[in-house]
Amino acid sequence: MAKAVSARKKAASAPGSTGARKKAVKTPGPTSVRKEAGTPPLAIRLHAPGMTPLLRAGAGGLAASLRFLLLQEQPSAPWPSEVRLGPGSARVEPTAIHLDWGGAAPEETLQALFQGAFRLTRPEGFIDLPGTRRPGKPPPNPEVGAALQDALKQTFLQHGQTTRGGTPRTLTFTVDDRELLVRTQGYASFVHQEAWEDVVRALRQGTTPLAGWAYPGASERHIGLGVTKVEYTAEEALCACFAPVGCLTFKLPQLRGGAFVALAPTDLVRFAEVRPRLTPQRLEDVSMAGVSDAVLAVQLAFKLESGGRHRELLSAAEAVALRPLPWNQKQKVRCAVVRPGTLADAVLDRYAEASAALPNRLRVLKTEGGPGRGTKGKQPEEAPGFFIATSALRAFITENLAAGRPWHAGFATATTEEGRFIHYYRTRDNLGALLSEEKKGLIAMHPYLEQAEQWLVQSVHAALRQRLGRIAEETENSPLATRHNRMDTERERLRLRFAGAKTHEQVREALADLWSRAGTNRELQAHWQDILFLLRPEHWRTARDLALVALASYQGRGAESAGEAPVAAEPADAE
Repeated sequence: MAKAVSARKKAASAPGSTGARKKAVKTPGPTSVRKEAGTPPLAIRLHAPGMTPLLRAGAGGLAASLRFLLLQEQPSAPWPSEVRLGPGSARVEPTAIHLDWGGAAPEETLQALFQGAFRLTRPEGFIDLPGTRRPGKPPPNPEVGAALQDALKQTFLQHGQTTRGGTPRTLTFTVDDRELLVRTQGYASFVHQEAWEDVVRALRQGTTPLAGWAYPGASERHIGLGVTKVEYTAEEALCACFAPVGCLTFKLPQLRGGAFVALAPTDLVRFAEVRPRLTPQRLEDVSMAGVSDAVLAVQLAFKLESGGRHRELLSAAEAVALRPLPWNQKQKVRCAVVRPGTLADAVLDRYAEASAALPNRLRVLKTEGGPGRGTKGKQPEEAPGFFIATSALRAFITENLAAGRPWHAGFATATTEEGRFIHYYRTRDNLGALLSEEKKGLIAMHPYLEQAEQWLVQSVHAALRQRLGRIAEETENSPLATRHNRMDTERERLRLRFAGAKTHEQVREALADLWSRAGTNRELQAHWQDILFLLRPEHWRTARDLALVALASYQGRGAESAGEAPVAAEPADAE
């Protein structure tokens, strides 16, 4: 019996036998495509089926990277021109990108492309995406580069295995003759540098799966059920790899997460020219108050850099927020998606006004031993750290603008993530979120109210001025603290009256009470017919919001300005 088995083994291994032929066939590896198969050129169509806004943004990122590589080698070359990539080449058209392998294996061309498009700065080890900066320009300053890398780590590269060789880095930079400290990570490599292997696998197999770094928020819906698995063709995989270049990533301090904005271009050639000019150049601009703030900021920048052609050059704009949620604190998952489309100029003008009046601010952290440490000349370990403070009011206004609502809609009931009320000035022991410095943001938005809404706000201002002026007269000979307390009490009484109004009748009663107590009101007398429209039952919520806007934005004159807005408490760890 043993001899028979041995004979069969010898027959199977004899030359010309079926077993020998099967053994001689070598299965190509995951990163190789047999040259004899004659892989056809790859054509990425901007409007092909399955091209989502993120993938179209990735196609724009690929075009921007190719433009950088072209002008790096040939600074005077016209755009678009053929871009040499090892043995192959690439050519960009307004709605397509063509890759030719030059008669060689595709991996040789793709490896040259990825090597030039995904880099690391030296000696810091920060992630550098050349397609996001202008040709001939160096990478951003180390502190800005660290912030941009942190934004990537909050979104596309949040998983620990997407970056390798992390080395802690400590940097210092100077702001107003003061040294500040940056603690971040430098890396030896990141996943996109070797992602060309996934594209080659898709060329060989037809499709390939990619992890969450390729499309944050996309995942297999039902484990074990193949039809719900996320897989990509070679064209889609290549676009997904370049999505971090075509998208803009931001940090969201209020949500302890990040956001990315995908701009779907209609013209890849023009988008490749505009994209490098959209990258934030200031540390404060890498952080956003919310996901709506991010998409509005990017669209405004695109409008300015494209000469007002943003509605022509963009077919869609999509912003995605990722943050830890109660059921998963270790991973940032998709929690919000904003798709406002291409916004009208009027909306972007409102946003420009709000963002200018409510800017992000760099706050210096307290150091051990008290404030004032970390001046120029100190050692890096003695320099203080910092954080970027964003405005809750700005987040509220931009959320309304992106949703197509009036900027003040819901002002009476809006709260922050911590449950603080947007309409209420913040002190150390209350539930307010509004900072005293944000009053000018409310005032800056008044011109964007409808005419009747402006008359209502002005009539409340006039009534409040008369009420506080009367209190100032009554307390003329009293201690200053007494005057402050009476004014604060009156303002708080009015705020609670309007904020607590839950019906049309309660809002009308609160307004009537304020106007009657104040006395003669010229604004009300001159425009009562316009204001009456807002007191109808269908508009009572708008009237309530506007009354609270008027209370929060009131600026006193003379004695009645005392105590008009409490000084907001700074965060406990800020100077």
